[in-house]
Amino acid sequence: MNKNFLLKNPLAQKLYHKVLKELPIIDYHNHLNYQDIATDRQFANITQLWVASDPYKHRLMRILGVSEEKITGNSSDFEKFKAWYEVLPRLAGNPLLDWSQMELSYVFDYELFPFTNVEKAWKDLNKKLETMPLSQILGKFNLAYIAPCISCTDDLSPFQDNPVMAPSLRGDDMLLPTHELLDRLCTQTGQAILSLADYLSAIDKRLAEFLAVGCRFADHALDDGFDFRADDGKNDIRFTALVEGTVLEQADALALSSYLLTQLGGLYAKHRIALQLHIGAQRFTSSRLRSLAGPAGGFAGIGQTVCVRALTQLLDSIEKTPSGLPHTLLFASNPSDNAVMATLSGSYAKDACEALVSQGPAWWWCDHYEGMATMLDNFATHSVLSSFIGMTTDSRSPLSLIRHDYFRRILCQWVAQMVDLDRMPRDFSLLSDTVYRMCYGNAKRILED
Repeated sequence: MNKNFLLKNPLAQKLYHKVLKELPIIDYHNHLNYQDIATDRQFANITQLWVASDPYKHRLMRILGVSEEKITGNSSDFEKFKAWYEVLPRLAGNPLLDWSQMELSYVFDYELFPFTNVEKAWKDLNKKLETMPLSQILGKFNLAYIAPCISCTDDLSPFQDNPVMAPSLRGDDMLLPTHELLDRLCTQTGQAILSLADYLSAIDKRLAEFLAVGCRFADHALDDGFDFRADDGKNDIRFTALVEGTVLEQADALALSSYLLTQLGGLYAKHRIALQLHIGAQRFTSSRLRSLAGPAGGFAGIGQTVCVRALTQLLDSIEKTPSGLPHTLLFASNPSDNAVMATLSGSYAKDACEALVSQGPAWWWCDHYEGMATMLDNFATHSVLSSFIGMTTDSRSPLSLIRHDYFRRILCQWVAQMVDLDRMPRDFSLLSDTVYRMCYGNAKRILED
């Protein structure tokens, strides 16, 4: 691809090529298969690497009427590659066309256009892949830190002595724990769990084990309809009932999960683990697709705007715990929430702590050119641009790490446009420091905190 892709004026080009292009990547939240990374998987063909694990691609194939058999079904890998490859010429204007071009160019030095026949593309890409295990693919991205999501009771051994990979804790299953989770946690910590205090003590021990293998980030999904209930003093009773096998009423389940999320937030602060809140996804749309493709099959939608009352009550409750708020990143699924998230960065603070609460990068349905630019507009207006933590992929596909380069290009062009509008000073040193912090320095600071 053109080396100045998306960089339309000299200042944007200078910022990208002199400051950001060679910066290491800190990808602090993704859904990559950590076992694949630990075992240095050799992908058998381009479908397994490029198409099979990417629900973004699956979604567009469905929009264009491709049969599910050729997306997540039992068709051959060649048929699935062919289905995606033949969709690509239809995608002008969609970010997946940009990403796909960048993925192939960056990793395989293969140009998508001019468009060649599918058999030749299949043969050419598979030939390149033959000598590229996953470590070599990831090596293309100059990774400093990569954090796949795992549950609190998952095996930590793949992360031992790994200089780059660390776990990102996915904490949703800790809010209303099953007997299976409690049994595993008892075994791992050597501690009986008979009460709410026992449970939180065991979680505390487990977090120390996560920290020991490099974990610095945890995340929780606050899906569409998220609500919060303040502690009413009855959560010990609720937890005991849960352990004894009682199915909690909806109001009791909400009260207990609200309390546990509050306490977990305090424990994250104690262990210097940053909390990410992914807000507003509507994950239940088509029951048919959910049964065919699983819960992360690419059919989720954007939910309603966030309940600000519930979100601020949660943050206020965590702030009152003994350790206070951890570094907290707010990810908005609904672009209408950009100003809300950016503004909240000024509503909570801790002495000598920069950006205690901050908006995360444009997320999911917003991580494209327009979404990133809109997020930057709001963040610069309502917060402090130079405090922004930078991009993360939140993806299941290793090739999606290219989105760091995509974000960096968009950021440089956005900054250059702001300079042209006299909304930023034409001071290369100041601008260089700003974009460096946004793409690497601020995330590195959290890792080293």
